[in-house]
Amino acid sequence: MKINTNHLITRLAVAATVIFSISSCKKDNDEDLTLNSKLSFVNTVEGSVAQDVYINDLKVNTSAVAYTNTVTDVNTSSGSKTLSFKNTGTATVAASANISAEANSSHTVFLVKQANGSLAVNTYANDETTTSGKAKVRFINVAPLLSNAINVTTSVGTNLVSNLLFRTASAYQTVDANTSLNITMTGSLEVTTIAGSELQAGKNYIIWFDSSTSTKAKYHIVIQK
Repeated sequence: MKINTNHLITRLAVAATVIFSISSCKKDNDEDLTLNSKLSFVNTVEGSVAQDVYINDLKVNTSAVAYTNTVTDVNTSSGSKTLSFKNTGTATVAASANISAEANSSHTVFLVKQANGSLAVNTYANDETTTSGKAKVRFINVAPLLSNAINVTTSVGTNLVSNLLFRTASAYQTVDANTSLNITMTGSLEVTTIAGSELQAGKNYIIWFDSSTSTKAKYHIVIQK
């Protein structure tokens, strides 16, 4: 029997292509299932150039991330990641850091200014468990200009956080919804008040502080859920 070698080779090539395509699709689907880690990004640097945000070599923001702006809940796979803030539209890296993203985890990544004026990346793990009828709040100090640590009390005087130093984060605190909070500096009489209407039941919040002076903190709120 005569075999047409050209036709045989063509059929084998087509079959191989089909098998490869099926295999590739399966691999893609498997990779989609591994997108089980969430990252959010915040630019806390007043006066900074607006930023683009990268996970490894992948840009994850659609609009430039200016001061106080956030990129929330970017899904990525678990494992080692390089997180970078780059001056928008350029390859200039403002700051970067390496993290190991665990499966089913959530982190918030901050671009911060250090006391010497250089930029750095701080990453904090998020608590996503909510409490019925309560608000959960954590506080992060990214204010290099402040001369002293930050203290947080409720409007009735209950102490939530004492001596929160620069680039440190508190544990999550559970407070009644609609509870006003007072922010003071150790050794200063100036008070910053966070209205109770900012804190709703069943939600988690990150409140981060920066400042334009050495004695009074400014607050910014990131709603987690």
